[in-house]
Amino acid sequence: MDRRDARHDRIAPLDPASRRGYDFNLFCKRNGAHFGGKEMRMFIGSANIKPIEAYPVVAIGNFDGLHLGHQAILAEAIQRAQEKEGTSVILTFEPHPVKVLHPERDLRLLSTFQVKMRQIEATGIDVAFSAEFNKNFAELSPYDFAKTYLHNKIGAKEVVVGRNFQFGKDRAGKVEDLIRFGKELGFEVVVKDPVTVDGIPVSSTKIRELMKEGNVYLAARMMGRYYTMEGKVLPGDGMGKKLGFPTANFRLPNELVPKEGVYAVRVATLKAEGYVTLDGIVYIGSRPTFGEHENRMEVHIFDFNEDIYGKRLLVTFIDWIRGDQKFESSEALVQQMKKDSEQARAVLKEKGATPG
Repeated sequence: MDRRDARHDRIAPLDPASRRGYDFNLFCKRNGAHFGGKEMRMFIGSANIKPIEAYPVVAIGNFDGLHLGHQAILAEAIQRAQEKEGTSVILTFEPHPVKVLHPERDLRLLSTFQVKMRQIEATGIDVAFSAEFNKNFAELSPYDFAKTYLHNKIGAKEVVVGRNFQFGKDRAGKVEDLIRFGKELGFEVVVKDPVTVDGIPVSSTKIRELMKEGNVYLAARMMGRYYTMEGKVLPGDGMGKKLGFPTANFRLPNELVPKEGVYAVRVATLKAEGYVTLDGIVYIGSRPTFGEHENRMEVHIFDFNEDIYGKRLLVTFIDWIRGDQKFESSEALVQQMKKDSEQARAVLKEKGATPG
């Protein structure tokens, strides 16, 4: 999807009563299904950030993964804008600051820019501004950022941020500074406290850590939805079919991939009757039993035997089954795969449409 598509495509309303969270709806939209719903105006690049006339309430952040903390900030901005018959606005940054300032860290994001913006649109935000983050932008002092972007460019009346929000050169600006600048520049600052799950503060950093540990279920609870990966089915070597477990093969993306292992998943695909969600398991790893070393992603869909080469699938990670391991023989691997499938079926029967 190109940037023009991201600016104009619409998003389906959420449907939490079924298995369709908004990642499923985004997938359907990208692949030809059409939904109603509100369209968010989107402006990419600092030069395209412009004043909003109708009482702009601005939420600021990177919003990677759009977790529960982010959702609370956006909900606050939307509510306040509606109360004043104004405009809910988000100000985000592309690329992610860490990718510009610390490329050596090889930060893997929870969502691509396009998916992030579609997720934000699904919340009901009116306008999205994406400032270009580069080294010149990084040199802005906290005050210059507030004056240039919030006051001069957007004309913010209220600004909503998280308690740990930092901004400006070297992240020197704190919430207290923003409140002080707001009094001078004419905008009110609303500060949202962190959201916690099981007593753990929710953050994109914490969710990335959980994903790298294979704890996709706790990560999902922090995001308010299960983690998804979308990809095109590629031809494989037929090994899964030979073992009695035919698989759909994917090229791993450049962004975050959960820890190597086996997971219970739900898979959205297109059949004759339309988009359907099927149960299955996914393997991420290098197939050490067969002496291979390059990581791959293989999905086995239960009770499914149709040709889906070349089609796009949305794989939703529900829970961890086991880690990657080397078996003494292919027969031992098959026996373990049978156990994995039984365990995954039980997990999928237990887990609902949204992580609880």
